[in-house]
Amino acid sequence: MGNNNKGSMILLTIISIATLLVAVIGATFAYFNITINGRDAETTIEVTNGTISIEYQDNSNIQFGSAVGGTLVASKTFTVNGLINGSSNLNYEVDLKINNNTFADNQLVYTVSSNNDSNNGTIIPNVDERVNIPTGANNIIVGKGLFAGPIPTGATHTYTINIYVADGIEVAPDAIFDAKVSVYQATK
Repeated sequence: MGNNNKGSMILLTIISIATLLVAVIGATFAYFNITINGRDAETTIEVTNGTISIEYQDNSNIQFGSAVGGTLVASKTFTVNGLINGSSNLNYEVDLKINNNTFADNQLVYTVSSNNDSNNGTIIPNVDERVNIPTGANNIIVGKGLFAGPIPTGATHTYTINIYVADGIEVAPDAIFDAKVSVYQATK
């Protein structure tokens, strides 16, 4: 019976060491890896006097784990297309819907660059000064734009949202960020 207990202890020790190795390797991988899952098809929003469609360079998701302070951890480029049959304006809003953010307040910041590709309407202004992202689940309104009708052949506005770890910040190695860029028809 003593031999059986000794064998069980050895087996448990081997399993414990193997589990620890898997956890360390997994944490190291998460620390250096940024993941963007899947590919979104073009999203179309039908409105009464036209259409807004959104084309994401990869997809609408922004997901990553811990990173070093001062570094760019995610960049999301997308194009908003507007098509208006009448003379009305077509207003839209861009939101950053954060499902989960375990980084501490002010550890993450974002900027926005904008381009009015077709010189139609009003784009969301560039945000060059970094804006803090609060911890937890949130909805950040990035801004509002509009297409001026009529534009039967369509017009485009292109945006890039960059997310950084703030300078001089030491981040917990298990921190995660999970968000999605969304575009909605908006009222003025």
